[in-house]
Amino acid sequence: MRPTVQEQLAGTCRILETVVAPCVADPLARTLLDGLVANLRMLTTALPAIPGFLRADNEASAQLLAQLQPSLDEGLRQQIERSLDQAEPDAADWAALQERNGQLRQWLAQAVCSPCLSPQQHQAITTYMSWRASRVPMRYVATAPAPPLTAKT
Repeated sequence: MRPTVQEQLAGTCRILETVVAPCVADPLARTLLDGLVANLRMLTTALPAIPGFLRADNEASAQLLAQLQPSLDEGLRQQIERSLDQAEPDAADWAALQERNGQLRQWLAQAVCSPCLSPQQHQAITTYMSWRASRVPMRYVATAPAPPLTAKT
């Protein structure tokens, strides 16, 4: 398919930088525009990695949930079991992969708050979170300046 999504995003960045940016005189608006262009460039490079990341994260999330299940209350354990019994979405269906990821993360959010988790389970949660954070393909770096700190009187 031409233009590709990446080509469309790159073209949008080029137009914003060469046509729109020179017309933006306000420093705040220019900073915001630069941030939006940086975000579009990040998306351009991140897009190809998203399906693979979602598949790997769904698998890792499901494995962690299975490991946490014995320590969870009966209701949550049953809900997670039903969720884990669902078939994984087609690898080409980004929307379904993302929906599945949201479901699994919802169950994880509830499971990690369980008061009955063992130290080994807490370590597994920490390991998973570190693994996930190191692999997430979309990493936005803010370009807008932070507001100045004001002294409290």
